[in-house]
Formats: sequence, C-alpha cells, structure tokens
Amino acid sequence: MFSIIGMINSYLGYINMNVRLKNLVYTVLGSVGDFYLLYVAYRFFSNGFWPQSALFVLAFLVLGYLAYLNLIYYITKKNSKLDFTPWLEKTLHLKPRQVPTEVNNSRRPQPGFVQTNGLFNNEKVLPAEISSTLQEQHALQQIVQQLAAQNYLKLDYGGIDDNQILRTAKAGQTFATLNQPIALPYYELQHQGEKLFLVGGVNQMEKKVLGQIKTVGLMPVAAASQRYQLFAATATVQGGPIKFAGRSSVMVEQRPYTVKLQLAYRSKTEPKH
Repeated sequence: MFSIIGMINSYLGYINMNVRLKNLVYTVLGSVGDFYLLYVAYRFFSNGFWPQSALFVLAFLVLGYLAYLNLIYYITKKNSKLDFTPWLEKTLHLKPRQVPTEVNNSRRPQPGFVQTNGLFNNEKVLPAEISSTLQEQHALQQIVQQLAAQNYLKLDYGGIDDNQILRTAKAGQTFATLNQPIALPYYELQHQGEKLFLVGGVNQMEKKVLGQIKTVGLMPVAAASQRYQLFAATATVQGGPIKFAGRSSVMVEQRPYTVKLQLAYRSKTEPKH
C-alpha cells in the first residue's frame, strides 16, 4: 500500500501544478494511507494483539486529525475551528519567525531607482525596444555584479527568503533577484552609422555597449531618428534569476538581466528653447 502511494508521489513530482493543489493531493494520499493503518489495527485486534492494535488506532486518529486540518485549509483557505495549534503556540510561547528589520528595509526603493538622465516632459517620453547579443547580455551581467559589490543594489529577491516563498507564493508567482527596476548609474545613446545603441555602465570610463535600439514607441528607430532628436531619459536594469515554489522546495531558474529604456524626443523642426 505504502509503496503504491510512494510511486504516485514520485510521479507527481514531474507534474507542473501550483503548490496549494499539490499539497491538497498529498493530503488526500496521506488520508488513504491513514485508513490503511486502521485496517492494520483491525488485523492486530482480530488476532488478539490488543496493545499493538491500540497504538495503530492512536496513530490513525492523530494522522486523521492532521489530514482533516490540511483538507479544511487547502479547500477553504481557512483554519478549522477545531485547530488547537493557536492554543499550543500560546501555551508553549511559540512565536512565528519574524522577518528581520533589514529584510523589510530592502523592499524600499534602492539607490538608483529614481535616477534619471535629466528632467523631461512625460508627454514626450516613449519606451524603446532593445535587442542584445549574448556578449552584450554578459556585459550587463558584469555591470550588475559590480553594482552589487559596491552596494548600489541588492540581489536578494526583494528580501524574501525561501521559507517565505514556500509559505506565501501563489500559483505561478515568481520572485526576481532584482525585485524592482534599478537605474544604471551612467548611460547614453551612441550612433554607429544608421544604427543606434545604448551604452552604459558603472561610470563613463567603464561604459559598455548594452544593446541596439530597434524601435521607439511603435516606430522603427531609423524612421524615428529622421523625424526626431532622441535623448536617453531613463535606463533601468530588471529581472535576473527567479525563484518560485516547487513541490517541496524553492526552485531557481536562470534568466538574463534586461534593460528597460525610455527615450525623450523632440521634433527636428521644433525650435530649441
């Protein structure tokens, strides 16, 4: 019986489903195994082994109670009125793990978050699409690591640890190592013939090409460059590796860092102020 449940459990590890549903399935499987203990208790009782039968009945009641609590929680998302754990925590003075103060502080905007390349009229700022080669993605990753080493940003998944992810993550929810966009300390536009590139880095001396700009708003960059003067307004880094709740542990998936760029524009026929 238990080998069958173990085999089902191993197969479930290959199925992609949310954590709450998986825990509900495991609870149902555990309940089936619990009733098998009741059958074993009956067999001991029928053969005259009363003490052993009583122990199996006691184990059945304890495991059945825990399965009941789990079923109520995973189906209704509420705790049962028969749940004695709050009383146990109060009696034994057990307190849930507190999130350290420094973790809470890490969710505040980081140093580069509000940095811009000047002040622009929001009505004249458009998002730009950037295409990066593997070499340019590697350059961006190096810049992020340099900024982390200088404490300009934190690669800590927003200060959320693995236990919190397992406890609170919703279906499909992911946590990026950069939980919010962080502005590059230095960035500029660079023309190379008819192509337009974003260049940036820790400072002007160590700047690197981070990608080629393909579109400005809905316009191809070539058409936009003919009609407008383009200026780098904001360039922020986001993304990176992500964490998400797996079957019984936190999983990590490697993803590249990306740059989110906004360009300010002015018509070439518009007089300069």
